[in-house]
Amino acid sequence: MGSESASVVVPRNFRLLEELERGEKGIGDGTVSYGMDDADDIFMQSWTGTIIGPPNTVHEGRIYQLKLFCGKNYPENPPSVRFQTRINMTCVNPESGAVEPSLFPMLANWKREHTMEDILTQLKKEMTASHNRKLAQPPEGNEEARLDQKGLVLKCYMNSSSLSSTERQQNGKFVPNDHNVLQKHVFFFDRNQDGIVYPWETFQGFRSIGCGIFLSTASAFLINITLSQKTRPGKFPSLLFPIEVKNIHRAKHGSDSGVYDSEGRFVDAKFEEIFSKHARSHPNSLTSDELMGMLKANREAKDFRGWVASYTEWKILYILCKDKDDLLHRDTIRAAYDGSLFERMEKERASAKKKA
Repeated sequence: MGSESASVVVPRNFRLLEELERGEKGIGDGTVSYGMDDADDIFMQSWTGTIIGPPNTVHEGRIYQLKLFCGKNYPENPPSVRFQTRINMTCVNPESGAVEPSLFPMLANWKREHTMEDILTQLKKEMTASHNRKLAQPPEGNEEARLDQKGLVLKCYMNSSSLSSTERQQNGKFVPNDHNVLQKHVFFFDRNQDGIVYPWETFQGFRSIGCGIFLSTASAFLINITLSQKTRPGKFPSLLFPIEVKNIHRAKHGSDSGVYDSEGRFVDAKFEEIFSKHARSHPNSLTSDELMGMLKANREAKDFRGWVASYTEWKILYILCKDKDDLLHRDTIRAAYDGSLFERMEKERASAKKKA
């Protein structure tokens, strides 16, 4: 998956949501797949995995189904893994189908960054090992039914793979519109640059610029839950609460400075007004009181959501970026609008950690 680094520890549920999204998009050549058993399981504990046996082994063409159970301490601790399909492998208990951690190195030497995809991929690789590739296997039952099932699985995979491939060819990496500064502002939080910001990416973005775990978690929930449906097509919400970067202008709240117009473009005149109207002590900086005065002046009648959103955004910016004299500088504010501030903060924080 590659998105979780040592400096950003993603909470359990965000991590599982990320794995769910990865599983729904499809993995590699489709011979390994997984998904959640029950969409109503808020703890996201029970998962089903599928492995299509690798070629040139006794497993070739066989379809193996597994159950993975992610306990409350996942991903600090590995999930339990059990084959539902009968199989003979040196690391699998022949009676229960459980994968024995002591005999399967990935579980024995589990690391937090490992994923369910890694487990399934490694089990498939284990099938090709010399001690497993020719190991006699249990009978599969009705061969004709098995072939029908195999054909159905492969057909489903080919259809979904074709669709996802076409989408990748059309879109590739998402690139913000040069004239849409609001897209650039949000794009920093699109950690894999696919044009969609999920809650775990919002969390990672906040952590990478120095926010604490509580603030990052709260921000991820509030921002994605509030903005997701406004940026997505159709009437039905997604439980993953994705934010589509290309439509972020639709989620623009009221009671703001007006520096972003209705299309997300930067309005120079409105930016200049921040300082001409509110910077009393220093022409190119704002004090805390001046910032509060600006927020009060921008309030629209009965727009309580806009009041809260504006206050939260500016307060976080002030706390993180004020200088030693408690001033928020013009250049800092300008960089926040186009997102370049976040990139700089992430680099500075990473550099400081290396020196420490």
